[in-house]
Amino acid sequence: MITIFELSFINVKIVFMFCYPDQKLSFLAGIMMFVVLAGIVPAGHAQAEPLKVSIQSEVDDAGNVKLVLTLKNLGSRPVYHIHPMFHFHHSMSTMSKIIRLNPGQSIALENDRHPPVMRVGRYPLTAMVEYWTLPDGGIKQSVLATDSFFFKEPVESKVEGSLEATTNSEFSILKVLLQNRSESFKNIRMTLLLPPGLETEEFKEMMGFTLRGGDEKNFTVRVFRSEDHEQDRFPVRLMIEYGEMLKHYSREINGTVRFSPGWYSMEYWPHFTALALMVLVLLGYYYRASLKISPEKITE
Repeated sequence: MITIFELSFINVKIVFMFCYPDQKLSFLAGIMMFVVLAGIVPAGHAQAEPLKVSIQSEVDDAGNVKLVLTLKNLGSRPVYHIHPMFHFHHSMSTMSKIIRLNPGQSIALENDRHPPVMRVGRYPLTAMVEYWTLPDGGIKQSVLATDSFFFKEPVESKVEGSLEATTNSEFSILKVLLQNRSESFKNIRMTLLLPPGLETEEFKEMMGFTLRGGDEKNFTVRVFRSEDHEQDRFPVRLMIEYGEMLKHYSREINGTVRFSPGWYSMEYWPHFTALALMVLVLLGYYYRASLKISPEKITE
């Protein structure tokens, strides 16, 4: 059976045969392009998250909450120094660090530190997991998992919003949009959850303000990355909560902070370099081929 790499090479070879009638030049160009593509495709697949994080919750009639965080390695290589933590109700709870998780292996961690809930409503849950790709370093990765639970009665928040990120050479700019879809005002409280290694000066603690019925509010937050982080994209989460008529309402807005343009990733710079070198080599061969004089022209 033909493999995907063989099929890719055949397709690349056909394209270059149309561009370069000379068979040797076409074959060489096909080889070079195939090598570059073979490097880029695995790199793209490598960005897929190998660590699956899920949250299970249970709350009794008295408002006591029990949580279970399940981690499973879906990748083909082990992951190391896994540091999970819970964020709930404006507090943080760190959990035991896991030294190594082999491919296919999973582990369940119990947590009973969630404060008892008293108001009827919806409560958000966030798990932030940090791990390394190698036992002695490698690349540090962050995974963000979200969930929620209802206490006694399901309610729906009327405050919605979105997160969009732009970047420059020094920091990422997170654009926040909030909208009140109801006719009554809401006294909202917000918490911005950032992975380890990111920080912001404008939104360090909880923020709050009044959003009148039908109004919307825009503001920006500058997010900085520590120098030891090579990752250029990070998951972030904005938690929005408010109380009304002895009920608790909440909503989570997920987004991605990036520190490079949308078309670029730091992991791809070797492939861009290889592609540029390939173009230069092809131009050189094309120039040499154009200088060759055919025997018919010599006899003339």
